[in-house]
Amino acid sequence: MKFSRLVFCSIVVAFLSSAQAVYAAIDPAAAVVKLRISCTENSVTLANCFTSMATLTDWMANTRTPKPNATTPLKVEMGPGTFNHLTMTCDPAGNYTGYIAFEGSGRSQTIIKGVTISSCTDLSFSHLSVNGVGYGAIIWNDGGNSNWIDVAVNGVALAWYEESCGSQKGNHYWFGSKLFATTAFTIANTYRASCDESWFFGSEITISVPSGQNATGGAAILAFDNGVIHVYGSALRALIDGSTTSDVMAVARLGQTNTPGTTGGEIHIHGTGIDAISQTGKNVVALYATGNGMIHANTTAYNMSTSGTKMRIQKAQNFTGHVHAPYLWEEHPEVPNITSVNGADMAVVTNTLNGQPHLVLYSDTCQSKWFDTATQACR
Repeated sequence: MKFSRLVFCSIVVAFLSSAQAVYAAIDPAAAVVKLRISCTENSVTLANCFTSMATLTDWMANTRTPKPNATTPLKVEMGPGTFNHLTMTCDPAGNYTGYIAFEGSGRSQTIIKGVTISSCTDLSFSHLSVNGVGYGAIIWNDGGNSNWIDVAVNGVALAWYEESCGSQKGNHYWFGSKLFATTAFTIANTYRASCDESWFFGSEITISVPSGQNATGGAAILAFDNGVIHVYGSALRALIDGSTTSDVMAVARLGQTNTPGTTGGEIHIHGTGIDAISQTGKNVVALYATGNGMIHANTTAYNMSTSGTKMRIQKAQNFTGHVHAPYLWEEHPEVPNITSVNGADMAVVTNTLNGQPHLVLYSDTCQSKWFDTATQACR
């Protein structure tokens, strides 16, 4: 009888130990948690581990004590795999402000199917991809700050979209990242800033309008209203092979003529390559401005390739702001086959009567659009 009780107790203890191993508890005050496809690795159950994005975000908002904030930040270590949409709505009044770091296992390893953030600040994302499933890959609301390191964003219509502004302008920093969007519903804006200020370093932002598609007012980067975009040491690309409708497609676009009431915006581009390319002979535009904002693009290189018209700078008739984007084209026998705005472009030509290279300036008063500073006449 005593032996039977001993055996029974041993079985119960073993079962409880096994259950504890399989269903490892989650510390409500954990500073680091895991998000995995499976919380069992090499027959070992991981502590503080979640297997769904929804369960994780519910725990952050409702269970973790204290909530993630400046004094009690949280790190989420994400394993390989594809995870459902990340939706976060913070509650600053309830001490749930953000301060969460999502660290993946690599761009090609960790994939999130869309991100929507509201009222959160000091979020960071690294070594992962965000793939848009519907309209836009990342939707950011109500200000706040964020950092993005080694992140790939693939969007349909939009890769980044600021849907609503906060009481204070947010700041977003991107390092070594790659953002891409393609046309949907005639919309093609890879990075659309209307509320916050964004900074890109060593990153690539591309918009694609494939053959057979069309878009209105698209661009790789678009800033209007309160939106400000800075791009340093990066690449901006527009691949325009489809037909565009009613408004200009560009690499960098300031303002929206097709959306009444949108004004302002700032774009700063320095030490960056700008590609405006069409394999199907469509007109391409590098910098387009409407409204009353500002574009400042200096120490920038241009690669404009199409059998159509190449427009380095184009201003809408209603534009009342400033485009400060001087450029010197490298030496050629003849003037560059581009259109721009008065006084913005210089070029060196070698096919001259005296055999010496001449500096020419883009001039609206010349029929050829180029004024020769050596001969003091239109070329």
